[in-house]
Amino acid sequence: MSKRDMGLIFVMVGIAFLMVSFVATTSTVLWGISLGVSIVSNIAGTALIMQFLNTPKAKEIL
Repeated sequence: MSKRDMGLIFVMVGIAFLMVSFVATTSTVLWGISLGVSIVSNIAGTALIMQFLNTPKAKEIL
């Protein structure tokens, strides 16, 4: 699995947890955990995608 695919998976997981944090209005602990996981997943996914774009192979594709 390439860094691009892993990055996209992390970003999608982050977006899913962000949606869960919007829905969960009853428990502040659940809201905080889902928001934290969302932030970490989105940052990790973005970093992986940036690493993929830095490779010479990706520069040939673009």
